[in-house]
Amino acid sequence: MWLQPAFILALLALMLGMVALFVAWSMWRQSQRKLEAMSRLMRELTRTRDSYRKQIEELQAANIGLGDKVTELHRQLGQLSEQQQELALKDPQGKLYSRATRMVQLGADIDEIMAECDMPRAEAELLLSLHRKQ
Repeated sequence: MWLQPAFILALLALMLGMVALFVAWSMWRQSQRKLEAMSRLMRELTRTRDSYRKQIEELQAANIGLGDKVTELHRQLGQLSEQQQELALKDPQGKLYSRATRMVQLGADIDEIMAECDMPRAEAELLLSLHRKQ
């Protein structure tokens, strides 16, 4: 009975089925490990993406703040420029000194500066000595 071909075939089929079942179980187990590793990687990538998204949002907020600050500084610069122009128009003596300085830079002598800018000799000499050294 034990050595009958049908019994031997059944036994071989049973062993082959068990081996196939073991191989299938091993492959399933390996695929589960890979799936778990991919899930961990996906969670880590999601955390990294969220971190980068937060950094980008912070940079955008900072950029908006800087833009506002630059706009404010530009406005203040315009106001200062207007104030400077008003002061230049209000101070005729300052205009004379500016004109005298330009004349010195263009190479005018002391007599020309005194005549054109209605300036005493001492002031004209001081301007010459200050601006010719530069």
